[in-house]
Amino acid sequence: ENYPPTLFGSGRVNPTQNLVDAFPMANGYPINDPGSNYDSNNPYNDRDPRLSLYIVYNGSKSGPQDQTINTALDSPDNNGLNKTETSTRTGYYLKKLLNQKVNADPSSETPAYHYKPFIRYTEIFLGYAEAANEAWGPMGAGSHSYSAYDVVKAIRGRAGIVSDDPYLESVKNDKDRMRELIRNERRLELCFEGIRFWDIRRWKESITEPAEGISINNGVHTVLPEVENRSYQNYMYYGPIPYSEEIKFTNLLQNEGW
Repeated sequence: ENYPPTLFGSGRVNPTQNLVDAFPMANGYPINDPGSNYDSNNPYNDRDPRLSLYIVYNGSKSGPQDQTINTALDSPDNNGLNKTETSTRTGYYLKKLLNQKVNADPSSETPAYHYKPFIRYTEIFLGYAEAANEAWGPMGAGSHSYSAYDVVKAIRGRAGIVSDDPYLESVKNDKDRMRELIRNERRLELCFEGIRFWDIRRWKESITEPAEGISINNGVHTVLPEVENRSYQNYMYYGPIPYSEEIKFTNLLQNEGW
């Protein structure tokens, strides 16, 4: 369902430009930071290695034959932007969770296991980091042996961010900036695992931000600002209480709006 069309896929899940922009540079700086050295003409160069592990962007290698995927508007094949109903709408395809050794050709057979984790070790540590930062600040550890800073440094180091991580060092004494960094690490590490939407509502961040994409034509990158608009209302920060639960206890009131 999620491989690009030329790999016999249906291209269903299309990562957004919003998510791509959330990946920092390999030096750890967000792309909008002056210290990042981000080049908008070569937006995928020197990025956090997780970007190429999780997302197929223009020029990525994918599939058992390491096929180059061209997602540009002027692509000669159906991997290009909006070429057919199975082509990407955002300029990106999903890579995370997919086995790149699998040949999806209907005439082929690739025996392999597909693992679906219910909870990951990394998620547990990110939950701890978020709570530790709120309770004791970035460098505090309470009665434990590691802090929010220690967790974030370990996760980013494993991901391939430079070992000295100057951006992390610049926020380690600022609770608010560390909170922002932890939330972004959750966004990256746990993407496509069914967690982001719950996090956004839990933090009361905007749930109406339009999904963005990228159009590449003759090598020129142009952001598509409204690939999909979101029409959530404020009451949707809370979910509905199932009717089966309401009828068990008459004093239980339905959440507003539902």
